[in-house]
Amino acid sequence: MRVRRPFPVLLLLATAVLFIFLLARRTIQADRGPQLALCPGPDSYGYTCAPGSQFAYIDATQDTQLYADEGTVTINLPFPFTFYGTVYTEINVGSNGTVQFGAANANFNNVCLAAQPANDMGDMVAPYWDDLDLTFQGFLETETVGAAPNRIFVVEWDDIPRFGDNPDDLVTFAVQLFESSSDIVFLYEDVTTFTGHNGSSATIGLQSEAQGLALQFSCNQAAIADAGRIYFPHPEVPNPDVGQERASESAAPNEIIAKGLTAELIASLNQRGPAVLAQLPARWRSQSPPRAAVWEWVDMTGNGRPELILLWYGGRQHPELAQLVILATDESGQMRLRFDETLSTRAAAVAEVKFAATADLTDDNRPDILLQGDDGQLWMVTAVNDAFARRLIPERCQGSLGVFDGNGDGRSSVNRIPYSVFRCLYRDGTRNTEYGLRDTEYGLRKPGNYFQTVP
Repeated sequence: MRVRRPFPVLLLLATAVLFIFLLARRTIQADRGPQLALCPGPDSYGYTCAPGSQFAYIDATQDTQLYADEGTVTINLPFPFTFYGTVYTEINVGSNGTVQFGAANANFNNVCLAAQPANDMGDMVAPYWDDLDLTFQGFLETETVGAAPNRIFVVEWDDIPRFGDNPDDLVTFAVQLFESSSDIVFLYEDVTTFTGHNGSSATIGLQSEAQGLALQFSCNQAAIADAGRIYFPHPEVPNPDVGQERASESAAPNEIIAKGLTAELIASLNQRGPAVLAQLPARWRSQSPPRAAVWEWVDMTGNGRPELILLWYGGRQHPELAQLVILATDESGQMRLRFDETLSTRAAAVAEVKFAATADLTDDNRPDILLQGDDGQLWMVTAVNDAFARRLIPERCQGSLGVFDGNGDGRSSVNRIPYSVFRCLYRDGTRNTEYGLRDTEYGLRKPGNYFQTVP
């Protein structure tokens, strides 16, 4: 009796196993696309996108208190969340409709993701990357719903206007992050506006700058509608070659990007020179809403090239126009934006603002500037190295303001500006408040022992 050799059977089994492995590998690879993909995807990590009509809008109620035109706030996640193969426990949420992992850049200038991931934006979820303005209207809110391990974390941009647009023309949208699956959903409550409507000036999608990946839903296209939903499921079998312990953090670029009236001012100065300043106030007063302007040229950095310090304000009807702009001349003779901030806040409206004094208040042999609002509010503007900062003086000056030599050396020359303090004489004549800057904090003189009342 002949005994059959098992070799042919084993060969058939090995061939079958290899075939199944190759088929499975082919199926997995079929769920991966190029590094830069358009919806529905997939991209090379495995992210895809699809309509998400099964997801309900959740109203967030926890105010982050981010009230800024360009700003970010760091938020601790209630659960670890995996994004492009990296696990995160916190996010940076931006005023301009982005959620960032490992970056905190409030850049308003959205770019498309189809050619390359956006520079300096890190690993990013972009439900509606547009130039939004939270300074005076709208809320950036969060919410956690459900119970572990099936919680949902919500970030909502609620009733926010686009920069420079009609303040009654608002958008509302949200992102939902899912604990159990690391899925992502974009939800749109109201994105129908007169300008920039339905995403026509926004970027919508995902990216990992560190790993060169992106999945774009739309860019500057009216591609979304009210009550719309976009579902980005985390791949069941993600690309194992993507991901690291933690994505490298991207710092925000140092250059401040000018926009609106500031950009127009810089263009006029660079085209026609400083003499154009005499003509611009009449144009600004004739605009709607009208605004007044005052300015001074001060060499705050000590480099021999005076900076232009300009103040805009709009009166009691338009306190949102109160603005401080600092422009510097570079080595080529071109004006560059170095500082641009609104002086009014939701809590304190500034109707008018003026230059109160120019003196060395930080004892660094360079001039600082005191600004005074119509309600007595004071700010100090100072240069630290090559940057500028505005510091709020905690006590208001409702009376007359005077500056005097604070160190008593009495010296004043081209090479020495006396260290100064300033006094506010109250209108009832009963007392002065004396302000002097003592300690150093973050490179600035700090309001620590900062004022002292004298009889």
